[in-house]
Amino acid sequence: MDNVARYFEALVNVPHRVLGKRLEPFCLLHVLWLEQLRSPLLLTSETLKMADVELAALICSSRTSEEILTKIKEPRRLWRFRNRFRDLTQEARNFLAYQDDYCALPEFAETGGSYHERLPSLLLQAASLIKETGWTDEHVMTLPLGKVIWFNSAFAYLRTGETSVVSDRERAAMEALTALGNS
Repeated sequence: MDNVARYFEALVNVPHRVLGKRLEPFCLLHVLWLEQLRSPLLLTSETLKMADVELAALICSSRTSEEILTKIKEPRRLWRFRNRFRDLTQEARNFLAYQDDYCALPEFAETGGSYHERLPSLLLQAASLIKETGWTDEHVMTLPLGKVIWFNSAFAYLRTGETSVVSDRERAAMEALTALGNS
């Protein structure tokens, strides 16, 4: 996927449902909660259970930490009962499609002869956006993750006139070199 398609994917999203819950845009707040609770939907080496998908659906259908805490403490019994009859594999696929929809990040180029992290820490991304815009942390934490990265990439370009986002031309050259190496 080229960066134009990634940009579009990050900014134009469709509604997503998991276990019947309408999910909010996948944002930093959701990632932090899922990481803290060691969700197998983020940490792929662990076995996935319906309870894991339920927890992710409760977290990602919320806009604030308070709302997340309320939903986790008091999940609806009828909803949990109905989930017993749902297809775990399909619901996990639905969740992964939701993540992919909101996490279409720009592809960054190699700089200085060494590889840097593909994505700086989420906290640095949020802090940069707060600094640049004056937006509250609550607002920034609930922005779709792809938007956060694209905004920060644009601000970096506006400050320096340079960007490490890979151009279509650079991608074509890299693909041609890869093809030469594979032949």
